[in-house]
Amino acid sequence: MNTESPTTTVQPSVSTQLDPLRSVIFDYGGVLSYIPTDDDWQKLASTIGAPLSVVLEAYWKHRYPYEIGRFDSATYWGLVGPDCGQHLTDSLVRELVTLDNEQWGRPNPETIALARQLRASGVPTALLSNIQPDMLSFVRLRHPWINEFEVRVFSCLVGEAKPEPKIFLYAAECLNLRPQECLFVDDREANIEGARQTGMQTLHFESAKALSSLRQRLIEAGMKLKPAENGPNS
Repeated sequence: MNTESPTTTVQPSVSTQLDPLRSVIFDYGGVLSYIPTDDDWQKLASTIGAPLSVVLEAYWKHRYPYEIGRFDSATYWGLVGPDCGQHLTDSLVRELVTLDNEQWGRPNPETIALARQLRASGVPTALLSNIQPDMLSFVRLRHPWINEFEVRVFSCLVGEAKPEPKIFLYAAECLNLRPQECLFVDDREANIEGARQTGMQTLHFESAKALSSLRQRLIEAGMKLKPAENGPNS
């Protein structure tokens, strides 16, 4: 089943026992793609013309309404600029949108390959991402492999974002599973905690050993991974 539709209201049902694992839900930035490098952030700050610390504060301060589709790029960067003491022209905003898309747009071939192995083994997978409209358009064009996920839930389309429980519950509903039957993988602790509140099983993808930890978790759940037909970058 492929879904990118709006949310519905679902109530959490938290289990006290570890349920059988039937699906894996992947985050995009930090799991399926690499996080921005220090050089990436510095290039963004230099383009704006403000110190990196100031840019980062403004960047995240206004991000939530951008990621749930309440702001377009002009509104978002129109707030970031003054917070950084700068007026951003339309052409500069377009440049910043491109830089932002690119810095979150480097795929992690190993996690993509693992997701493909899961699907080849009959395990349904989902993509759950806090992502703003411009970046979603970029990802759809640049990375057609996202269409391989049975369920795709994007914050800017559903009007909800991690770590709010409702978006996790919606992802489980789209998979036709209870939250307890899903393993959610994310690099941010706040999102992991939000998923836990719904009863989901979780794995914090936070270190160089994260991929091996994920594989071990799947093995412990009794999953036997088959080779995937597609290459990691196709």
